[in-house]
Amino acid sequence: MKNLSIIAIILMFSILTSCETEIPFNGTITEPMLSVISLPFTDSVIQANVTASRFFLSNENDFKVVDNATVDLYINGTFKENLIAQGQGNYRSQYIPVEGDIVKLNVSAISYESVWADATVPLKVAGFQIDSTITRSNTSLIIEGSNYGGSVVRLDTVGTTYSNIHNFNIKFSDLAGESNYYRLVVKLTTTANGYSTVSYQNNFDDIVFGTKKENMDGIFSESPYDRYNIFSDELIDGKPHTITVSIPVSYDTYYDRVDTTDYERSVSINLQSISQSYYLYLKSLKALEIADPFMSEPVQIYTNVNGGLGIMGAGANQQRSFDLPK
Repeated sequence: MKNLSIIAIILMFSILTSCETEIPFNGTITEPMLSVISLPFTDSVIQANVTASRFFLSNENDFKVVDNATVDLYINGTFKENLIAQGQGNYRSQYIPVEGDIVKLNVSAISYESVWADATVPLKVAGFQIDSTITRSNTSLIIEGSNYGGSVVRLDTVGTTYSNIHNFNIKFSDLAGESNYYRLVVKLTTTANGYSTVSYQNNFDDIVFGTKKENMDGIFSESPYDRYNIFSDELIDGKPHTITVSIPVSYDTYYDRVDTTDYERSVSINLQSISQSYYLYLKSLKALEIADPFMSEPVQIYTNVNGGLGIMGAGANQQRSFDLPK
């Protein structure tokens, strides 16, 4: 009986190992293409990053940078200049685009097919203004205990924690009769003793993001995490609109101590008007990030680079900065 068991195990092992068959790839191996990323905005010179695409079965971990490319810049159909190579696949022009410019890049490099892409710089957000208010949300006592032999023998109230909510009402007007696209970038900077940390605020509760909790009988509901904060004018076409951003801030004060920490907080609010191409690119990135790898359809990243990959987007900033007082 024991011998029969051993024979059965050997046969089973042989069957399992014989099922391990390496299936060769019989499809067409795609040759590397130029990938171009360029996002002209109205407050900085035009730049581009050029790399080579990578076949999905490649063992390489990094994308190859292309430092020998020729990057021609055209503005409104007229040749403007060649972008200057900066290294690591980066190229830089001397031109700062203005609203309404049609920016086009022709990119070529040895061993690659030439590519091109263009984008129109949108108008800045109309009627942009921000009102701010501060609301005291909570006050609590700071209690410290002294102990002797592991037992607390006295509790002292040594200070107070104050919690505030800074509300920023971002007002703007959408231009009627055309499709407009926006991105809201809110950056909170905390500085202590000369060192700064930056955090970006996300998931704002507003109808344009599809996250308004109390509107239209619950047609909209909470959406998954969104770090891009993009929206179109589909629901606000030609209308004024206000987005409220709330930032909670807490700080401690002590009764018998002098706080020597140089502590400051500030917030930067940037409502960008962006091109449709940049909007669709960020929208596809968001879809990729929230997709279930086992249950969702494959997500194709949007590209408008003809003959290659990447994105040519454009935008115009409207930005205000505020200090957050205690």
